[in-house]
Amino acid sequence: MKLAFAVSSLLLYAAVNGRDVQDGQHEEPEDYVRWDSAYIQDVADRLEKQLGDKALVWETVGNYDGHSMYLVLRGRTSPAEVHDTESDIQIGVRGTALSIVGGELVDPESLPRKQQRGTSIDGGLRQTTFPGDMIHIPPGIAHQLVIDEPYMYLLFKLDEEPLG
Repeated sequence: MKLAFAVSSLLLYAAVNGRDVQDGQHEEPEDYVRWDSAYIQDVADRLEKQLGDKALVWETVGNYDGHSMYLVLRGRTSPAEVHDTESDIQIGVRGTALSIVGGELVDPESLPRKQQRGTSIDGGLRQTTFPGDMIHIPPGIAHQLVIDEPYMYLLFKLDEEPLG
């Protein structure tokens, strides 16, 4: 139900700001992709079955030049991280998490793809994130999700460093 609300909100916005073509007279633009709520629901259900005692599981929804979309399910608190060049957009789908943004990484370690990870964040804004909430994390900002119960979110990575 909560997933349906998050996806419905996005689809409602698209419907208000665009047209629903049902007459078959228009072709889809090249490289256009539409993921309906049933697809997202299927992926979400599959991830919940895979989680077990893992820290996280995810499925790539789409991967394109410079940006990607993932459905992520976290079962445990994530490491704190900073992306030097990438922005993250997160949309809560199921469960809740404490989101920490800003502040300074504790025990930072440099990683490939212009990233850093740390054990936690010193300082930062702390807010509970609920299904339907959207968060934009610009490059250079420390962020971490603290997990008490499994938390699922759509993750959009913008200006993503090459995966290879």
